Amino acid sequence: MRPLSPLFTAIRATSGWPGPYRLVDIGCGLGYLVRWLAATDALGADVELVGVDLDAALVGEAGRLARAEVLNCRFVHADAFALRQAATVYVSTGVLHHFRGPALDRFFQTQAASPAAAFCHFDIAATRLAPIGAWIFHRARMRHPLGRHDGVVSAQRAHSDETLLRAADVPGIRPLLYEPQRLANPFCTTVRPVIGVRPPLEAPFRLALGRAARHLVGPEYLAQAPR
Repeated sequence: MRPLSPLFTAIRATSGWPGPYRLVDIGCGLGYLVRWLAATDALGADVELVGVDLDAALVGEAGRLARAEVLNCRFVHADAFALRQAATVYVSTGVLHHFRGPALDRFFQTQAASPAAAFCHFDIAATRLAPIGAWIFHRARMRHPLGRHDGVVSAQRAHSDETLLRAADVPGIRPLLYEPQRLANPFCTTVRPVIGVRPPLEAPFRLALGRAARHLVGPEYLAQAPR
């Protein structure tokens, strides 16, 4: 989750986005990401943490777990893009591969049309090893056959770097990919984020990342990718 803290550092340093800030986790499920961020205070006390899901049962359980763990975060059963209070940063984990074609384009277009400063969506890296790794992991960790099957299918449906960069390249957003396939070790990379920032945020975001900024690529990466 390395890019998230530098994202908020950049937002704080850039005029136009005064706090308090709000992170909205799209399709939060049981709220692992939001609860981890709350437990570690990774983003700072001025960032409200909100998990949103269309599954009421998952949202209810995420809220119960957060209360049991005495965490400062909340969970909402709703459409993440229809909240009364807009996000500063949208995030998701393992959601992107469920969207295909025009639906993936609309996913990014909706965020670009919102007041959000940025988004950061983590999904499975589309490497040749991903389906094999998913099979091994889910055979070891999942008891139910459906869970084992779903994990492998998800890895097979992972979007390529080119697909994500093109879909995220919408007006008002500078799309960036962290650790694209050609710059990553396929034995170590299982997920990687596609990031979108408002253009004034790119320079302070790279500055906040420090040396890790060398792992970022933009749309120009597409022209360099082998055909």
